[in-house]
Amino acid sequence: MLISLSSGNYDIIAGGQVFLFAKDKDFKIDIQGDEGAVFSIVLNFTENESGKQDIQAETNGNKIMVTCLNFKSTGTGLKEPVKLAKVDGRDLYFVFWSYLEGEGSRSVKYTFFAEK
Repeated sequence: MLISLSSGNYDIIAGGQVFLFAKDKDFKIDIQGDEGAVFSIVLNFTENESGKQDIQAETNGNKIMVTCLNFKSTGTGLKEPVKLAKVDGRDLYFVFWSYLEGEGSRSVKYTFFAEK
């Protein structure tokens, strides 16, 4: 049986939920296209005294660092998919949402979309 997932005009090419080793540990995703494109996305979860939630992204070569500031248990993440790159001739999009599960675990749900 072959199952294909899509939403609107986009194929869902990957998605899932992970639990991080600890609530403040990074989540790294390495992406390699069939035509040789290689890059990484690193979600870094940190807190400061301001308490203000924010997402900041920085690109350094083939690494996209996403700093997730003050993500709490109620859940925080991207409100809509963001375009990351063109991989194998198709635009690649990414969306995620993070929760604190109890006192020490962080859960991250994520989905990757590609143009049909």
